[in-house]
Amino acid sequence: MAEGDAAEADAVPATRDEREWPVPWQPVWGDQTGLSARLGTWAVRATLAGASRLPEPVLALLLGGLASLGARFGRRRSRAAREFLAQALGELAPRERERLVRRGWLQLLRVSLDTERLVRVPRARLREHFEVRYAPGVQRVLEERRGCLVAAGHVGNWEAGFAVLPALGLHPVYGVAKPPKNRFLSQALQASRERWGVRVLSRKGAIADAPAILRAGGTIALVIDQRTSGRALLVPFFGRLARCERAPAVLLKRQRVPIVVASCRMTGPLAYLLEFHEALLPEEWARREVEEIVLRVNQVLERVIRETPEQYVWIHDRYRDTPRALEPSARPRLRRGGLPDAPEVE
Repeated sequence: MAEGDAAEADAVPATRDEREWPVPWQPVWGDQTGLSARLGTWAVRATLAGASRLPEPVLALLLGGLASLGARFGRRRSRAAREFLAQALGELAPRERERLVRRGWLQLLRVSLDTERLVRVPRARLREHFEVRYAPGVQRVLEERRGCLVAAGHVGNWEAGFAVLPALGLHPVYGVAKPPKNRFLSQALQASRERWGVRVLSRKGAIADAPAILRAGGTIALVIDQRTSGRALLVPFFGRLARCERAPAVLLKRQRVPIVVASCRMTGPLAYLLEFHEALLPEEWARREVEEIVLRVNQVLERVIRETPEQYVWIHDRYRDTPRALEPSARPRLRRGGLPDAPEVE
């Protein structure tokens, strides 16, 4: 067997009962190969493995220094973060604004290191690291196993939140991801996610696989607060039009399945608060416009982000190529009475 073939074989799960999975396993890999890609993968994995074993005070200094470098030299992303912060949180003192820009970089690093540590937790003990809270009625929706979509944003550690879903009794669980371009790195990332019992779907083409998963009572987990290309919808996010993912809303209407909005905030080393904030039920939302459903999900995510701005990855260029002013003609079509307030989590 050639070296490349061996690497691909290692990335495929060795044992699995395919009858439990309505959509077959598929490689969600990038297309960059060669020596530079392999060396880059070794460097990333070695760095993560070494840094994840550092004492917390040393690790905090290291990550803080890297975040400062990112904020300084990643000028385009830092500018996007300042624009995003101004839209979401209003006028901030310059020192506070720059602190949150650095926190956006820091959070991205933290998630990578935190997930590396979480991979070493035995799957049977994963649930011990999570406090779970449900908004009224959401637990019942999840326990019905009629198929659902779990939508989250880049708050806390979203990877950890999706990892624990099988431990909460949900099965099968599929996570939608866009793989890194580096094939070897994407293979390692997919293998890590599947150790938790979460099968990975490529963002490109996932909508075609979704109906079979949902009909089988499965769960599809998505992170939906980044700028979306392709058939995106222009819907307000923090009061300004942004390019938003339409797939969950379309699936709610077509497949008559709920969308559950969730977040997984970090409360300590390998400690998390997983909250299910609201369930959008098809019997209440299927007759609404797609734009209304997307807006509702955005509103719930906005509240979560404002509650924990220091755990949000602000460095996404959320408003690229969108108008600064929210023109009345550009607002989503809302039924009379608008949308009710989102419920609080118990």
